[in-house]
Amino acid sequence: MSDFNEKQFLKDLQHLVNIDSGTGCIEGIEEVADFFAARYAGAGFEVQKRTFDPACGPCVEARSGGEGPIDLLLVSHLDTVFPSGTAVQRPFHVIGDRAYGPGVADSKSGALLALELAADLKESRPDLKVCVALNCDNEVGSGSSRKWLWDLAKDARYCLGFEFGRPDGSLVKKRKGAAHYLIRMYGKSAHAGIDPRGGASAVIEMANWICRFADFDRLPLETSLNFGTVRAGTMYNIIPDYAEANVDIRYQTQEQLEILEEEIRDLCRGPYNPEVRVTAEKVASSFPMEENEAGEHLMDLMRDAGSRLGMEVSFSSSGGASDASIASALGAGTIDGCGPIGYNTHNEKEYVLVSSIEPRLALLKQVCRNID
Repeated sequence: MSDFNEKQFLKDLQHLVNIDSGTGCIEGIEEVADFFAARYAGAGFEVQKRTFDPACGPCVEARSGGEGPIDLLLVSHLDTVFPSGTAVQRPFHVIGDRAYGPGVADSKSGALLALELAADLKESRPDLKVCVALNCDNEVGSGSSRKWLWDLAKDARYCLGFEFGRPDGSLVKKRKGAAHYLIRMYGKSAHAGIDPRGGASAVIEMANWICRFADFDRLPLETSLNFGTVRAGTMYNIIPDYAEANVDIRYQTQEQLEILEEEIRDLCRGPYNPEVRVTAEKVASSFPMEENEAGEHLMDLMRDAGSRLGMEVSFSSSGGASDASIASALGAGTIDGCGPIGYNTHNEKEYVLVSSIEPRLALLKQVCRNID
């Protein structure tokens, strides 16, 4: 571990965290993309900045070994969930073993760790075809970059995802998939006092849906629907003729999602109140990350590497979605949560453990040097 320069790593991390690069913040995402593009080019990688939607900004693709099949795909993202101005309000800082700042764990330290690993592999495993994919719109479901990630993942044997490591130090072997639905209800307005039965309340229809899907006992194990935002009505004394909800669905397998989607379609065809018309639009979705044979082999390599380094290596499951799940769905052996250990992501107390950076990098170097 002697070749790791923690001081330089934290200096680079400070630079990245202090750039506002929330999803859609084009100027900041461009700046972060330029940083990584220059570093990968300097390490001898073939680098391309790819823009699939001007409203999302560029992604970065860096390859060693040329086009074609990929031995190892490293996945991370450039965007955060924080709006412009956040970095000025609470810039990067270190207190003891904790490095704080917007996006420090999710996922700027992970993207930087992927760079360290890739640069090492360029020297230690020149035979290994490595591709790095840094996505610009991960935090909103990777809508613009999905096809690009899919095309890379279908050619990959193994994939490491650089979302933050779990608080207990474990890596992620399994993730739930996520789907975002926009459900709209069109009822009939009426005067709430004079003609309360003359309308068809979109709100009551929506309430019936919410209560139905809030019943966890009738859902598959560890599957959930969350009506996260609901908007309806214009005046308190008018039967509301419109309601809409943004719904988050989490699921362990694609089959579970298909069952739930069929139930939603059935409810659209036959709502509780036949006078209310309902539509359901799938805005975005991501694959679950399921275990496969290649992934089991990768876990074995990690356990062996941990044993050699005197580290305990463990694996866990996560309810959060990730771009690495695409590779898993296409058969690549995939492990996520390869970034430094992170806490409190998506809020103002987000931080990473500085002491976790060097050991995690050492583990990944050992694993990747032994990939056959």
